[in-house]
Amino acid sequence: MREFDFYVEQLTDTINSYELKTFRVQHDEAQLTNYLKKIAVKHQVSKVNKIYLVRYSSTGQIAAWFGLKAATLPYNNIGDSFLIPAIELTHFAVDERFKNPLGDSSVHTGEYIFWDYILPIVKDVSEKVACKALFVFAIDTPKLIKYYKDTLQFKEITNTNEKQFFEYAAPDYDEGCRFLYYPLTE
Repeated sequence: MREFDFYVEQLTDTINSYELKTFRVQHDEAQLTNYLKKIAVKHQVSKVNKIYLVRYSSTGQIAAWFGLKAATLPYNNIGDSFLIPAIELTHFAVDERFKNPLGDSSVHTGEYIFWDYILPIVKDVSEKVACKALFVFAIDTPKLIKYYKDTLQFKEITNTNEKQFFEYAAPDYDEGCRFLYYPLTE
């Protein structure tokens, strides 16, 4: 595989459902696979979530996919309550066949996709509308949390009161997941 040989397209209702079924998850990520196969197109069409497919250029094969949506985060600070404008990274999965480093590079596919596709979209939106952070409710496994924090530079709230408040905002779908954020402003 040549390094940086991908392109991104939005999911449409005309995509072959068999193609979505060929996507292979890396770990026990059955909920991601089920979402892609059964719900993603409906959410895309109804504008509940924006789903992007990352394809390998030479074959058109789906190498990864991710979802983004507008969100607000509740915040309380000593009697001052307000909503923080943000973007949620609702889903992010790399096909197991593409998980290794790209070409001769030490950059893994997921890392490349985050820095070269996801973050540019998010930053473009944040230049047009108020947006302070990108956040994710990550599956709570040590390896994944370490990846988000060390490689992708997400942060975790350490203040117990704030942490409980943001965990309260997690939807049922993300129960047991950890809230992590990537600040777009300082």
